[in-house]
Amino acid sequence: MLTLAFDTATLNGRFALAENGQLLEYRPLNVSGSYADALLVVVNEMLTAAGKDRRDLRRVAVTTGPGSFTGVRIGVATGKGLAWGLGCELFGVTSLEAMAAALLAEHSEATWAVPVLDARRGEVFAGVYKRSGSWVECCVSPSARKPDAWWEHLLLTLDDPNSPAYGGDGTGILLGQGETLRPELAQQGMPQVRPWTSSHPATAPALAVAASAGADLLAPVHPFAMVPSYLRGSDAEVKRQLNLTPKIPGTDISIHQSRKDAP
Repeated sequence: MLTLAFDTATLNGRFALAENGQLLEYRPLNVSGSYADALLVVVNEMLTAAGKDRRDLRRVAVTTGPGSFTGVRIGVATGKGLAWGLGCELFGVTSLEAMAAALLAEHSEATWAVPVLDARRGEVFAGVYKRSGSWVECCVSPSARKPDAWWEHLLLTLDDPNSPAYGGDGTGILLGQGETLRPELAQQGMPQVRPWTSSHPATAPALAVAASAGADLLAPVHPFAMVPSYLRGSDAEVKRQLNLTPKIPGTDISIHQSRKDAP
């Protein structure tokens, strides 16, 4: 199954093509503005490099957030449009889930992963995942919390807070650095390399490979039913004291009608 996957939830864009569990193309693309002009250009470049065409695609997989509101919206909308227009199966996972899968793919010795994104406003987006077959299982649902609150939760959840692979631009905020390193993580005895990184993992390759191979924990969703996973309100909503994001998205896709369905 030729699968296109992309992650535009942060400024660290990740794009990949895979077929039957084998990675064909990978493009990292860090942006300073919007993905609106760049996303489909990168997709076309990868397809051309692989000797493929959009009509060859059978699956599309995207990250649904959290992250940049604009980046998430562009990614989700493009994924839905491609899947619907091309008749592809559509897969959506949170950006944190994709980060966890990428971290565990890179660190084969690790069983647990804690992806962390800087959520601004003094908070981080994080979740706890464990390896499960060719994908990951969510053990602590992603949410936005103060770093100290997340750390206390991790100490209650994990037997050893040193053991997970940590990754993402919020890693230093959560774990501390140098003199501010969490005391539970202070090095004991000889130095050792630990699977921690502040860079954004290769989310799209991990997602593309898993979706193209039909990973058990990945299930397709109808394009009309996919919604972003913002996890909290936007700055505009906070300032205006509004909450415009439904807590439970609607599942009745029959209320939608396109020209395809029109009599």
